[in-house]
Amino acid sequence: MNQNSGKNRVILFLIVFLDMMGFSIIFPIFPEILQFFNSKGHDYTLDIFIKIAHYITPSHDSKVIIVLLGGISGSIYSFLQFVFAPLWGKISDSEGRKPVLIFTSIGNLLGYIVWLFSGNFTMFVLSRIITGSMGGNISVASASMADSTSIQDRAKGMGMIGAGIGLGFIFGPPIGGFLSKYELSSVFYFLSPVLTKFSMSAFFSVLVAAMNILLLIFLFHETKEKIKTQTKKVHPLLEINNIQNKKLITIALVYFLFMFSFSGFEFVLNFFLSEIYNFSPENIGMTFVFIGIIIIFIQGGIIRRISGKVSEINICIFGAISLIIGFSILIFIPVLSFVFFAFALLATGSAFLNPGFTSLASINARLEEQGKSLGVIRSFGSLARAISPITFCLIYFLNGAYFSFTVSFMITIVFFVLLLVMRYKYTEQTNL
Repeated sequence: MNQNSGKNRVILFLIVFLDMMGFSIIFPIFPEILQFFNSKGHDYTLDIFIKIAHYITPSHDSKVIIVLLGGISGSIYSFLQFVFAPLWGKISDSEGRKPVLIFTSIGNLLGYIVWLFSGNFTMFVLSRIITGSMGGNISVASASMADSTSIQDRAKGMGMIGAGIGLGFIFGPPIGGFLSKYELSSVFYFLSPVLTKFSMSAFFSVLVAAMNILLLIFLFHETKEKIKTQTKKVHPLLEINNIQNKKLITIALVYFLFMFSFSGFEFVLNFFLSEIYNFSPENIGMTFVFIGIIIIFIQGGIIRRISGKVSEINICIFGAISLIIGFSILIFIPVLSFVFFAFALLATGSAFLNPGFTSLASINARLEEQGKSLGVIRSFGSLARAISPITFCLIYFLNGAYFSFTVSFMITIVFFVLLLVMRYKYTEQTNL
């Protein structure tokens, strides 16, 4: 284990925190961004997206079109993560974690700069394409955390990664909602022709990405030595048939079901709060603060305390139970106070499941293949995120919000049963 592992854990936490803060800034303002570009019209890319939306549903209701636009653009972003995240993970296994993290962070910086000057929908989509392609930071950071922790402390290390994600979600959305009220052109008036009302939020993401790059260059120490390899660099997901550890395959498939159901809920959450409860971007941002505080409390506190005492599979089972109860309350007691209680349970479930699955995959992968194996797991998650936005947005407007939550509930029941089967079928394993 690297002698700088203790310091690196803190740096990795900060890297993930900054990365997720910059990423989540757009969440509460995403519906307004789409509404802004839809109202402008006369954009070739936007016309294509609207034609796709009309193909999915003949409705010309602007709210329907905006949500479907969000689903399509969200699916494109996540599909690119699905393609590239495992590739970055595999490259980091042979070339080292640091150069890959620096490269993807520079890519994110470029994507945010494009968003900063995206005066039309085409430029905005281009920014999402760039940042989606660079979306391997979390899997590579997770692999680096695995390099820096023992098997006994693996869940604790992944809990720190999860805590960084949670803290990013606490600060990112409310900052995005708050900054959307201010015009960057009032500061840089000479750039006003190429700026939009959302450029201030984009500018903050640029600053955060720049800070991340500086951290990586000057403070982060490499955790994986560069090795020579003659193996063909194919997409790791295509190698799943060659993976001998069937438990790792099962983990990836169950993780896919979890991410599909939960990310579908996450994606329609903005539109649900905006339409049903008339939440403003600031209110939506504060909802994410509420969810993020719960995640940081669990992953930064509880997960670290129970690491080594409770098995990873039991952590995942507890998380699934929390999701089941949360979805049940959300579906059957649609009162705002109970809705937030449901959000708390759903956040709790996610807070246990994400590090639980990552740690479960890590301890069942060979030490020399941590990046590739975690990349495969993340890739399954990204595939779920690529499919779920458009799927759940379509369900949302064909059958309503509560039916979409019911679909998530039913899928959660399925992967909960699979987790129980895994618990009794497999024994705990360690790195080979």
